[in-house]
Amino acid sequence: MNEFDYIEKYFNPLTNEFAGNLKNDAAIYNQRSSFDLIISTDTLVEGIHFFGNEDPSIIAKKSLRVNLSDMAAMGAKPVFYNLSLSLPKEKAKLFIPKFAKGLEEDQEIFDLKLIGGDLTSSLKHISITITIFGETSNNQSIPRDGAQNGDILYVSGILGLSKIGLENYNSDSKEFCEAKMKYLLPQPRVDLGISLLNIANSMIDVSDGLVQDGMHLAKNSNLSIELNLSKVPIPKINKIDRNIILDSALYGGDDYELLFSCDPSHEAFIKKLSSKMNIKLTKIGKFREFKNEFLKFKNNSSRPKRSFLHF
Repeated sequence: MNEFDYIEKYFNPLTNEFAGNLKNDAAIYNQRSSFDLIISTDTLVEGIHFFGNEDPSIIAKKSLRVNLSDMAAMGAKPVFYNLSLSLPKEKAKLFIPKFAKGLEEDQEIFDLKLIGGDLTSSLKHISITITIFGETSNNQSIPRDGAQNGDILYVSGILGLSKIGLENYNSDSKEFCEAKMKYLLPQPRVDLGISLLNIANSMIDVSDGLVQDGMHLAKNSNLSIELNLSKVPIPKINKIDRNIILDSALYGGDDYELLFSCDPSHEAFIKKLSSKMNIKLTKIGKFREFKNEFLKFKNNSSRPKRSFLHF
């Protein structure tokens, strides 16, 4: 099969009417006047973001979900996405059908469609780029720069599992099963993000570690975060020291939980929302007037404040 055959058989069934059956050079979307179009792009590369020996359906789902997490961080409802896939010719026959199946399954779960993209060969590694599009009502998306002095800092879920799953990927111990699944299949908090519209005034998904992403919120809002390390929600794993687990949460990344600020008057709503959605929402810090640094550890100044950087 050539690239056009693969597109026709495996990717065209994933599209909607905007894609025009992938027969045009671009998709056509008639934007609704009372809505903003929210757009984000992420690239996943073999050897950096995934090993390459995972089931292709899992790789597909992770690729889509990290983009869905960006929609969640803006409070946007996902609508459709573009896909650019590059892979070695010898892998195409086995990889593409399973990859497309993974996309199909997650499209059903998260209610969105493929509208276009590109399929090319590469010399050695698989590279996946997705551009995702979502919607919010006009001027209702949640930015990174809206926190106010005195706001509370919340985070969803449990942090640190993905880093632990990556580091123990080849372990046969059942104790690491949850962590490995978190690394392989993150859970984008799309419904939570939408529920936080008009509640959260700044928000980001935790992709680069709590410290780094927290500092993004603080820096963009020109404030400082006082982070209470004793409140950071981390897993209990008997084989790993608690300080190592905490470091995984602070600096590891790839958890794709939502980190957000809100006025203290919304605490009761947040508590009810946590119960209603069955998602742990933990108060982990406060925003203060900026003094010297964007993030401070409450009662602890010995830890570094730098997470993973690509360059």
